[in-house]
Amino acid sequence: MAKIIIGIGELLWDVFPDERRPGGAPANVVYHTGAMGNDARLLSRVGNDEAGKEITAFLRKRGINTSWLQKDPRNDTGTVNVKFTNREPSYTITENVAWDAMELTSPWKKACADADAFCFGTLAQRSEQSRKTIRALIESLPESALRILDINFRAPWYNREIVDWSIHHCDLIKLNRDEFDGIGHMYGREDVASWLLEDVGVTWICLTKGADGSELIGKECHFIQPVHEADTSAGDSVGVGDAFTARLCHHLLTGTAPEDAHIEASRYASEIVSRQGAMPDVSSILK
Repeated sequence: MAKIIIGIGELLWDVFPDERRPGGAPANVVYHTGAMGNDARLLSRVGNDEAGKEITAFLRKRGINTSWLQKDPRNDTGTVNVKFTNREPSYTITENVAWDAMELTSPWKKACADADAFCFGTLAQRSEQSRKTIRALIESLPESALRILDINFRAPWYNREIVDWSIHHCDLIKLNRDEFDGIGHMYGREDVASWLLEDVGVTWICLTKGADGSELIGKECHFIQPVHEADTSAGDSVGVGDAFTARLCHHLLTGTAPEDAHIEASRYASEIVSRQGAMPDVSSILK
């Protein structure tokens, strides 16, 4: 039976030196989990502009239900300028865009009422309006819902209050090495994993380490997964972490053992890194 997976937050255009592609962590997770056969629901907001129309049309072509997207009459659709240094992306995120003004509506409340998983991040909480909306929905979720947090330390779009509220309202936290170390520095903690698991109450920590693989850490287990080999000559790393999160979420919800879910997430991410953009065609991978 398909699981209901909610992704809320930024929906935007990744603007590369030579082209633009749709992106945004929640949208990426919804795209991938939907491609895996789940009832994936994207809660975001676009502008009443050509960029908004085009990204909505793209999502529809990719099979994503766009009926929950809000249309903003004043703010533009979000954009991010992406540059690469030694194949690693850096991002400049536009301010005061449509996804900064997400509203709490009855359709969104209904969409979340029977959620099996809810994916949110710190970036989309940079504005007061969207922050209130995200938090109200999280607090209304069924107790059984898996709450997945994507930590995103994009300066200046985070602060301790946002991080503190978020880590105390998630079951699984996904973060990279810099973000892991950043939390340790923010809270003055040396053993970050033990603190998150024992004191904060997080169930799972998913630590992604690029070419060094990943770790899935629970209170009574610690799985270390090396990176799967992949031909990256024609691909890029944009959205790979979101693809990893999507695959891990899918398998955890469908009853796969955590260690095996971790392996499958790593394998899937290695396929995505060989392709370009955050939402590539994945039909051949998921056959």
